[in-house]
Amino acid sequence: MATFQPQHGEHCETTTLRNMLHQAGADLSEAMLFGLGQGIDFQYWDAPDPGRAAPMLTGRIEPARLSRNACSALGVELHALRAPDAETAHTAAADLLRSGHVVGVSVDIFHLDYFTSRSHFAAHYIALYGLDDTHAHVVDTGQQGGARTLPVASLRQARASDEGFMPSPHLYLYVEQVPERLATDPDAVLREQIWHAVRTTAERMTEDRGPRYGIPALRRAASEAAGWHDTLASPQETVPGVGRFWRFAGTGGANFRTLYRAFLQEAARLCDDGELNFFAAEFSDVERQWDEAIELLTAYPGADGRRQLQSVAARLEAIADAEQALFEGLLVPAAKRAGDPA
Repeated sequence: MATFQPQHGEHCETTTLRNMLHQAGADLSEAMLFGLGQGIDFQYWDAPDPGRAAPMLTGRIEPARLSRNACSALGVELHALRAPDAETAHTAAADLLRSGHVVGVSVDIFHLDYFTSRSHFAAHYIALYGLDDTHAHVVDTGQQGGARTLPVASLRQARASDEGFMPSPHLYLYVEQVPERLATDPDAVLREQIWHAVRTTAERMTEDRGPRYGIPALRRAASEAAGWHDTLASPQETVPGVGRFWRFAGTGGANFRTLYRAFLQEAARLCDDGELNFFAAEFSDVERQWDEAIELLTAYPGADGRRQLQSVAARLEAIADAEQALFEGLLVPAAKRAGDPA
């Protein structure tokens, strides 16, 4: 695609969405898309084999929901479709590329030849911008090298996989041309939407959605982490793996706190609102606490690790307290400033 310019990012879905929107005419930051997409959360997913693996603990809302939220806020039409088979999916992507779209595709990282991970994880997104008989050209996260080229066979396998976390075989996304005002005066559009997105996010993060979502899920993870030394079959392997996941995986809990802080900082500049700067600074402290929890997990000593896991649990409880206070605090100005979005 001759006119395509890769847009870099740190998280897979927001990187993919950023590339789709940029090609369609809207130049927006990854952090702004994450904030408008109301992407921050904490979710607890039971391990398929309890005792042998830790639960999947993610720091964001469900895949594709973020893109739907952000596009709705921006007035952009998002198409999310699922082809019935590999050949139909390939043909649909090729047709969209020829018409000038960048295509977001859901993939299993196990089959991407540039990934070092040998685990199945199917809730990953990449932006497809070029395709020929032998190779596909995609944009992945900065950690994976940004713009990459891989064999078409590898892409087909990755798209077709029904293994791993949250598989969506042959799912693909694309956006229509963006509204003229978003292309010519994006700051005005963003200012109209920022506080609404903050309010909706804060309302969700402060309500009780049960033990799998939000602050209650984080507290559940804290209570269980204290006992992982005794409840996991191989804690010396599994516990540091949780820390590496939180540090390096796009779905990990810590990464999205960094993105949300960056969103609040950008929002404060656009809205000329010092109160948002205050909450962005508070999120910096939350990031620090997440980093401390990760250090404790990755340095887990195995046989003598009970006390260390108790420290992890205490840190996660402190994070839950801090995040609850932050979102309760954000809800107060958001409720005053957020009228119905234009």
